[in-house]
Amino acid sequence: MTTTATGTDLAPKLTAWQRTADARATERGEPAWARERRRQAASLAAALPFPGLEHELWRRTDFRSLDLAGLDPFAASPRLTEVSALPRPMLERIQAEEATGLALVVQWNHDVVLEKGHPGLDAQGVVVCSTERALREHGARLEPRLGAMIDPDYDRYAAIARALSSGGAFVWVPDGVDAAAPIRIFHGMDGGGRLAAPHTVVVLGRNARATVIEEMISTTGEAVSFHAGATEVFVGADAKLVYGTLQDWGRNVFHYSNHRARLERGAELQWIQTVLGGRMVKANAYFDLAGSGAQAFVHGFMFGDARQHFHLHTLQRHLVDHTTSDLLIKGCLKDRARSVYQGLIQVSEGAQRTDAYQANRNLLLSDQARADSIPGLEILANDVRCTHGATIGNVDEEQMYYLMARGLPRPAAQRLIVEGFFAPVLDRIPLERVRDQLRQVIQQKIG
Repeated sequence: MTTTATGTDLAPKLTAWQRTADARATERGEPAWARERRRQAASLAAALPFPGLEHELWRRTDFRSLDLAGLDPFAASPRLTEVSALPRPMLERIQAEEATGLALVVQWNHDVVLEKGHPGLDAQGVVVCSTERALREHGARLEPRLGAMIDPDYDRYAAIARALSSGGAFVWVPDGVDAAAPIRIFHGMDGGGRLAAPHTVVVLGRNARATVIEEMISTTGEAVSFHAGATEVFVGADAKLVYGTLQDWGRNVFHYSNHRARLERGAELQWIQTVLGGRMVKANAYFDLAGSGAQAFVHGFMFGDARQHFHLHTLQRHLVDHTTSDLLIKGCLKDRARSVYQGLIQVSEGAQRTDAYQANRNLLLSDQARADSIPGLEILANDVRCTHGATIGNVDEEQMYYLMARGLPRPAAQRLIVEGFFAPVLDRIPLERVRDQLRQVIQQKIG
């Protein structure tokens, strides 16, 4: 019997969902190769068990209270024609930037509801659209890349996400193009009982430049919802991409995501990842440095309160010689929140002159908060420089005393220390409005 962690037989649901997903895909003009991949993923989803505590990457994160059988993976929202018609939480985050110009893809629940182009990007040949439209209009570009780095047999959640995938965005920046405007991708859900599985693909050609910010927001509903996202990023030779993924779900959301990036010769990736919302989060971010001279700079933070549980797993994979990766993940926890960071640097045989760094710093604001940090190295080359480190500590009382002695009340002093703790990550976010927005969320969490 195929069961969820709550004991419900999921097989009949999976069969019904797969039929509905396939029918919708056919109706919307999805090509035969994509529908066949759905069917293969659905077969895997029916055969695979859910990952449990016996799996190393799941020993500290327990999804047993998530009953997928009670969720609706086809909860759609009406398509919109104007930014002003978006739900208020999303609209507030977009309006301030709309005047300066941006390309926009907005998903609400199961479907993309709005696509807004930018004339400068259109003139450059940049493609920004929903994955659904890309499957119809840009299939030759998408077919060799969709799912190329995320196998549906990675685990059962990945298989379910691929079988039910809907929404997500496709970004294509041609060779030599410096994108004229930032690209924003929004994911939203309303209420509870939702299941969303978007798949986003970003491709930069040789010597291209772009900034892409992906954001997830929702209000808190009474019933549990599940977001199973996938993002694949391909950075061409000598290209440079700034990519930010900002997660601020409501407290009813279980979040599971797989992010993958591949860097060719001389490519540079600036990756920013923030985790602020959700009830329980399991995020995997893997970076393949596949061309000599490739560089990946990964910065992120997690800030949990109440009983939030955040788990981030990163993999810096150096496949060839003369590559660089630099990773800094910061975590701040209060109340009874918990974070887990698992990071691994892999250096392949022959990947000489690798320069890799990995650091995880954690700040606890409560005696009941808990942070686990598990860094690791796997090195098969002998001419490398690879280091990792982790720290877990409380607010420095000497710093608190110094600030309070100068007239600041304790909450204000603590807020300054926390903001300073996160500053190295916030400063790397390229859009000022987004930085200010994150600072506001941090202040609200501090209280």
